[in-house]
Amino acid sequence: MINILICDDCSKTLQLIKNIVIKTYEEEMNFKDFNVLTFNNSADLISYVKNSVEKNIYILDIDLNEEKNGLKLGREIRKLDQYSGEMIFVTNHIELSFKVFQYKLRVVTFINKSLNLESQLKESLLIATEILNKQKDEKQKKLIIKIGTETFKILSQDIIYIETIKNSRKVILYSTNTMVEFYSTLKELMNSLDDNFIQIHKTSIVNKKYIKNVCKNSNNPHVEMTTGAICSISRTGLKEVSKACG
Repeated sequence: MINILICDDCSKTLQLIKNIVIKTYEEEMNFKDFNVLTFNNSADLISYVKNSVEKNIYILDIDLNEEKNGLKLGREIRKLDQYSGEMIFVTNHIELSFKVFQYKLRVVTFINKSLNLESQLKESLLIATEILNKQKDEKQKKLIIKIGTETFKILSQDIIYIETIKNSRKVILYSTNTMVEFYSTLKELMNSLDDNFIQIHKTSIVNKKYIKNVCKNSNNPHVEMTTGAICSISRTGLKEVSKACG
């Protein structure tokens, strides 16, 4: 489900944008799994976002008739959604577009209300929806492993780390809900995993999303995972982790 949240203090504009959104999803995309919600003030929108667990597309007017303008509203939304949704601004004040970058809001586009609103909004919605669908596909990627005659599929996003077994050609995979031992090499696994995974040592691969702490102590450099597991890290691994995790 994708929620399209529209905020504008003009009821006429709200309805116009809502109609365009519905038409775009139903006729242009043939997309049914969406919900359109309208808000005429920022407080109601923020209250909704605080409790939202779905992916959201925000369509915001910059010139809201209240103390908090659309840019400030956008910044507050980003604090709540951690940049997980897509944001579109519509306004008659196109000269304010440069301020979007000052606020670091990461928007899809900035639309001039008075210039082909429908065509611009359709194009922006197509882009925003494609981005969200791609993110969904990434989260659903699976690592396929074979153990004997059985095949197992494990969601990549659930894998915490993988380590080799000493004096063996096997590895152990630790995920959020299981532990699996199977024949493979770290090289083969790295070719099957996405960019969230880093080989930090000749004996281990970690999912950077689950890194809790990096100890750079020269006597015992290691990575601590959110589960409390400790994985040794090489000099090259330290560089890779620093680059990937900032």
